[in-house]
Amino acid sequence: MPPMLQESLEVALRLAREACREVMKVYATEDFGVETKADGSPVTRADKAANAVIVQGLTRYFPNDTVLSEEVPFDARQPLGRRVWMVDPLDGTQDFVQRTGDFAVMIGLCITGKPSLGVVAAPALGRTWAGALGIPAFEETPNGRRPLHLSVPVEGAPLRAVVSRTHRPKGLEAVIESLSAAGTVEAVARGGVGVKVGLVASGEADFYLHPSPGTHLWDCCAPEAILAAAGGLFSDAGGTPIKYDVSATANPRGVLAAEPALHARLAALVGPLPPVKAGRG
Repeated sequence: MPPMLQESLEVALRLAREACREVMKVYATEDFGVETKADGSPVTRADKAANAVIVQGLTRYFPNDTVLSEEVPFDARQPLGRRVWMVDPLDGTQDFVQRTGDFAVMIGLCITGKPSLGVVAAPALGRTWAGALGIPAFEETPNGRRPLHLSVPVEGAPLRAVVSRTHRPKGLEAVIESLSAAGTVEAVARGGVGVKVGLVASGEADFYLHPSPGTHLWDCCAPEAILAAAGGLFSDAGGTPIKYDVSATANPRGVLAAEPALHARLAALVGPLPPVKAGRG
């Protein structure tokens, strides 16, 4: 791996650990200080504390890079360099509030529009998934690190789908019904994009499909980089690569994460998606 990317991964891991400590301090209290943002989503003291650690740290270590965070207003007119950090300081805030444990600190790096590095740290679960171009994905737990590499689902074995705990779009049910005609599908409901993709990368689920709007680029960058490093594919729900264009941060076309052969099969079942209207999200 190029030395600069090695350094970037080490910094991202360090900042994720620091941010996780701040998140867990708030998690240990009774009052999260929950507020509602303009889009109706919740934000807590943990989101803000983790954001401060990550954004300040990235700015200090990489002053020439651009940092795009869910919790920081961003001017799409500002000039961008080759390297754009995409940060979700607390992916799964609703799960944080509900104390399910399925929340994560996510730090991704896009280089010339390609997710090149990702860290997803789930402190309540004691798990961190990470990977980058040129280095295999790995999972870090209190017991150490282990490499991750996706394998092809066993013929005849049930397909394990990790799905949203709170939202099951019609398109997902149609795909699961189609798959069920050829074999058993086991659906496990979990929270947060990062945790779900981490479970696919670690072999505890075969795929994650969410054919519905709701995600943003900061939800996708780190998981995509990790899954790619583990030998998988991450795209919109129809199988088309996600465009990391910060002029429109919303991803209205959903997400699909799986091993390449299964990814192609699922994308075919979802079928073509309608074109995306221009505009910021």
